[in-house]
Amino acid sequence: MQPITVAFVEINQNQQIPMEKFVQKNEMSIKLLADISSGYDHTLERRLVSRDNVTPVDNAIARIKRLNPRILLVNANKSIDEYCDLLFALRYHCPNTQAILIINETVEDNYLVEALACGARGFITDSLDSLNFSKVIKAIDRGEAWVSRKMIGKIMQQIVLAARDDSIEAGFDSSC
Repeated sequence: MQPITVAFVEINQNQQIPMEKFVQKNEMSIKLLADISSGYDHTLERRLVSRDNVTPVDNAIARIKRLNPRILLVNANKSIDEYCDLLFALRYHCPNTQAILIINETVEDNYLVEALACGARGFITDSLDSLNFSKVIKAIDRGEAWVSRKMIGKIMQQIVLAARDDSIEAGFDSSC
């Protein structure tokens, strides 16, 4: 069985999250991918440096395309606009890569619903332990979403509202 490849991306973050904290030491089914700096390989180091003429999202997409992970962890504790742009670009340029947002406890539910609508497959908190992380990665790799039960209720509410709006536009009378 091939390991599930996982990469990590941050856009304009002041506080990085160490990826190694999520994976158990003897976990064979998950492989972390990373650009590694080397004193000998200057072309690899150049890849790590953000280019001035490229947006942070384009730079992140170029890196993701090089690594080609099945799962992408996105440190998403900043503005929703940057992450939606990244998620849309990811769907176009790397359709086989599924994104999971890493959030802190203070992120608003509306932000999460919007990120899911943009293409995120779910979200985890930055305090998740390695045992549960392994479960999340395996679930996402099987095609599942990873959201809280509370969030499922909010998603269902959005679906019902959208369906109601569509039926009103189509001229159907909904007396439910």
